[in-house]
Amino acid sequence: MVNQPFLSASEVSAAVAEYGTPLYLYDFHKMESKYTQLQQHLPTNFTILYTLKANSNLSLCSKFARLGAGADISSRGELDTALKVGISPKQITFTGPGKSNLELKSALQVGIGTIVLESANEARRLNDLAEQEGIKQDVLIRINPRYRTSQSCEIREKGYQCGNNSNTDSSQPELTIQLIATSASKFGVDEDRVPQALQTIANCAHLNLKGIHIFTESNVLDYKQLLASWENTIAIANQLNDRGYHISVIDFGGGIGIPYNRVDPEFDTRAFGKELQQIFDRNPYQYSCVVEIGRYLVGEAGCYLTEVIDIKESQGQKFIILDGGVHQLLRLSMKPASKYMEVLGRGGRYSEKATLGGKLPTPLDIMVEDVMVPADISIGDRLVIYNCGAYGFNHSLTNFALHNYPAEVAYGNGKIHLIRERGKIADFFSNQTFPIREMYNPELATSDPNETR
Repeated sequence: MVNQPFLSASEVSAAVAEYGTPLYLYDFHKMESKYTQLQQHLPTNFTILYTLKANSNLSLCSKFARLGAGADISSRGELDTALKVGISPKQITFTGPGKSNLELKSALQVGIGTIVLESANEARRLNDLAEQEGIKQDVLIRINPRYRTSQSCEIREKGYQCGNNSNTDSSQPELTIQLIATSASKFGVDEDRVPQALQTIANCAHLNLKGIHIFTESNVLDYKQLLASWENTIAIANQLNDRGYHISVIDFGGGIGIPYNRVDPEFDTRAFGKELQQIFDRNPYQYSCVVEIGRYLVGEAGCYLTEVIDIKESQGQKFIILDGGVHQLLRLSMKPASKYMEVLGRGGRYSEKATLGGKLPTPLDIMVEDVMVPADISIGDRLVIYNCGAYGFNHSLTNFALHNYPAEVAYGNGKIHLIRERGKIADFFSNQTFPIREMYNPELATSDPNETR
């Protein structure tokens, strides 16, 4: 299947004409379509949580709240966002390492549905806080599995080589994708230490263990790879039940990917859901299941628009300098994804290689290298970079060099809506105060330490 841009060139151009660049543009219809598609094909024992870390704009979160999604949050700020858009506390799951006591207490006080524990120490801290609040909190334990697929996100990031591995445990279920031994992780409890962690939780009178959470895959396009990972997770839950632990909930995390070009196939949700149902049909235990989805729901529904402000050459290499940059679209290991772009209004051949650089005073501000552009690209041309709806605005170096935040707009019901105003220089001074100015010049002292010039 060839992937097509989500909005027409005229719709994109209209947004740029009204709101300028740099700009994030979203298609609410695309978001709803992706949510509906996922809901239709996942087995009926699944609950969908929207992952706020992908994009926490209030309008986007509100869209998924109205569609019936719960929320996967990883901070107090995301908790407040989920509540603000109307998601019930019981539909919220708090995941991620390093939860502070203040964050945990806030979650308990609003009556959050589930908290995912990352360690025995976190279990003890949460138990003490739950005792203070006089409640018993439902929890999951996150497990760092002994085996994962050879294309798992942490393994890719650490540079492991794919291929046969002689350490593969023959007691594991037969999987469609080879599993290889994993390494240390900051996430969760190592699989071989889970029994000790479960005993710790059992000793915590104010915690109610419901199940397990395992999340190892990221942006998977081959549904069989993700199916292999999830089947391994089900096997771990089964083994714990066999040992007498009551596991009724499995949180699979996410992992369903999107293509970042026009040639890769989309994730086959229909086949994935069908084969996943077959696994559950023959499984000895029944589970209520959770999936945390962000990128799949919003990634393809967003694009980033930026304007060419300079063109230059250095040692035979063409550089196109944009009015955007990594302060607004930071992709790190996903830089090649920014090759999924086009120059608005420029037809014909994309025949020259160029490097797209932003306006920040650092050599790190390179958005993509060796991207093909039209030979006649000119200053003032606008570029649209596709599939930026997830991990775009939220993941960028927004304060670098104090350039204004980009505006965010969305199409819905045939109209364009402003959902975040463009930032102002004054925004950078919010919540700041001068130091005690007597340190520098006593004559500048005032009775109001917050007074600014």
